Amino acid sequence: MSGKSNILDVLRFLREVCFPPASWQGLSYALAQRGGVNEVFWKGGEDKLISIALEGFDAKDPKTKYKYLLQVIAGQGDWVSTQEESLKVLVPEKEVDLILRQQGNITLLNTDGKNVGGIGQSGVSALQYASPGWDGYKFAQWVESWRFYHLLPPKMKEPSSMSLGEVLTKEGENFSAWLMWLQTKAPEAFVRLNEVLRDVYPDVLQIKSHPTGDGKVYLQIVENGLKRPATVWQMSDGFLALAALLSLIYAPPEQSSEVVCVEEPENHLHPRLLETVVALLRQVQQEALASNGVSPQILLTTHSPYLVNQLSLDEVIWIEKKDGASKAYRPADKQHLKELIENKDLGLGELMVMGALGEDK
Repeated sequence: MSGKSNILDVLRFLREVCFPPASWQGLSYALAQRGGVNEVFWKGGEDKLISIALEGFDAKDPKTKYKYLLQVIAGQGDWVSTQEESLKVLVPEKEVDLILRQQGNITLLNTDGKNVGGIGQSGVSALQYASPGWDGYKFAQWVESWRFYHLLPPKMKEPSSMSLGEVLTKEGENFSAWLMWLQTKAPEAFVRLNEVLRDVYPDVLQIKSHPTGDGKVYLQIVENGLKRPATVWQMSDGFLALAALLSLIYAPPEQSSEVVCVEEPENHLHPRLLETVVALLRQVQQEALASNGVSPQILLTTHSPYLVNQLSLDEVIWIEKKDGASKAYRPADKQHLKELIENKDLGLGELMVMGALGEDK
């Protein structure tokens, strides 16, 4: 109840505003998914303005930095509109505006000031209309690629349509089809996934996808001592959760994202497996950097001290709720915590359980 999930939902809200399904206005769609504007505004005050600001840099070109701002305001009758949207890119010694909003109209600009297109609607984001000729296009692609997961094994046990497996869905409903896609389109990733499963579960020989005559697919597991494969609905929740996390770790870059958000990855897993998951994440990140690729940014929410023990102090953001408002703190800013960790007086997981990572602790 501290607000961890809400922080990830800010990013998901922004992505839905910028990239809604066809025929939807982004702002209307994002609000509808959350029960309307009054369910999105903070209930601890009367302010009718939402501001979301992002700053970052291009992982492939760290000298290129971006600043993005979206402000949403509600008027009479809870009518909602975009009050402000801006995207600035930092070029040598100055910031250049790539979005110009005037009297409800949106103009896309390049760093040289050239007009590359316009939009005349207040309920849409400029990013939704990004085109390859716009200097903000790379930033828009980055936002569109964000992935969000809250894996639910009961949903992962259902057969799924073979045609819906190109990207794993939020709750894993298409898990069987997704593994079929990896098995056929990314065999190297599929082989690595199976290798880890065999290491963790010595009796497992192979997990594989099995198509049916009605266009669906379900998983099977081949085990030592069993004469016939077991089907996905007979697999344990922990096995499915680990397999899904491994599939995200080993997914090829074009099927993954530079930002992946996962709610409580410790759910259903034996605590010892969290060490394996984090170690594999670090290994894949190092492989990406060694090949001049982009290492994904992973955002996790967790209650698990076992998971936190696998992290470094500067990788942790501590969230607390005070007077109905979520506050974020960086424990790495506290010198005494650094000393406790460096001297191995206490582990990071122990400090978490003690509540020592928050404000004034």
